[in-house]
Amino acid sequence: MELHRTEPAELETVANLLVNVFALPEDSLLVKRKVLEWKYFAVGPQWEGSRSYVLRKAEKIFAHCGVWPLNLYFADRQVTCLCYIDWAGLSVLPGTGFILKKKLMKLSQTSIVVGGSEETRQIVPKLGFAHIGDVGLFARVIRPWRQSRSRPPEGLVKRTARLVRNTLWSMSGGRPARDWSARRVRAFTADFDFKNAFGYPTPYRDADYLNFWLRCPAGDVTGHELMRDGVRMGYFLLSRVGKQTRIADIRVNSEDSNDWDAGYSIAAETAGQDPETFEILAVASTPFAVQSLKACGFRSRGGMPFYLYDPKQLLKGHLPMFWNMVEGDAAFLSDPDYPYVT
Repeated sequence: MELHRTEPAELETVANLLVNVFALPEDSLLVKRKVLEWKYFAVGPQWEGSRSYVLRKAEKIFAHCGVWPLNLYFADRQVTCLCYIDWAGLSVLPGTGFILKKKLMKLSQTSIVVGGSEETRQIVPKLGFAHIGDVGLFARVIRPWRQSRSRPPEGLVKRTARLVRNTLWSMSGGRPARDWSARRVRAFTADFDFKNAFGYPTPYRDADYLNFWLRCPAGDVTGHELMRDGVRMGYFLLSRVGKQTRIADIRVNSEDSNDWDAGYSIAAETAGQDPETFEILAVASTPFAVQSLKACGFRSRGGMPFYLYDPKQLLKGHLPMFWNMVEGDAAFLSDPDYPYVT
């Protein structure tokens, strides 16, 4: 078995492997060729060459895994980190997916896995990952009646109870942020101030990375600058998937909790201005993000386990990590049978 970095010419083979292993329909978003080309080969993340790897023997592919680079900056330190996507192995040769991931874990100082299938959650501890916490899911209902009408069929009693609850939830929108506003941008410029020196591990950001996301062929991703009294204070990305808009990424150039409250508030307000948005979804992996989302009227809707591989203890004493949906493909993946979390 040898580790091989895939090339664009091999995209069809990789797509077929994913279809077979995950039992996907041919038109699934996960294997749309434009999406795979963007995820694996488009320039943007701090990574040279393809972000798609396979394990093969005699030209036959037995396992695949994509890498999502995260370069963590904190307390004047830099630590390389990878998140993994599209991890799949053929059942005809058990263990190939495990072997492939073991090899990929050598490409960075640390690695993370967030969520994943039940099988993934059973395997990653055997690879040396530790469950260090959870990423919370938070949601705010914007248009409960239209949301209710757009749901998949369900019983009248359940639908009515959900509508009543969500209507009540939609009335708690949080406090408006004074002196703050958002400005839509078609592209981020190199002179934008991306603060990459917080005290907690934070993935590196620059204009290239955010513009990479603005070119995402899955979902409707938009970029916005955060302004306070005319001064740029940060940014956020919104990703609309169906009738749900996600705060896919956010960064405020401040460590003042009031400023983060304002940033999340403006992001939610901007998302809610879209008449086709019925629910807003956000994630929080740090206490200050949880606090800010609750202050903005978001409700907790469960969470996903956060696993860390850190053999040299480089992040010890500095956790939790500030994680957002653009640290992988969570910004656009969805299940049509479950379009909302409320």
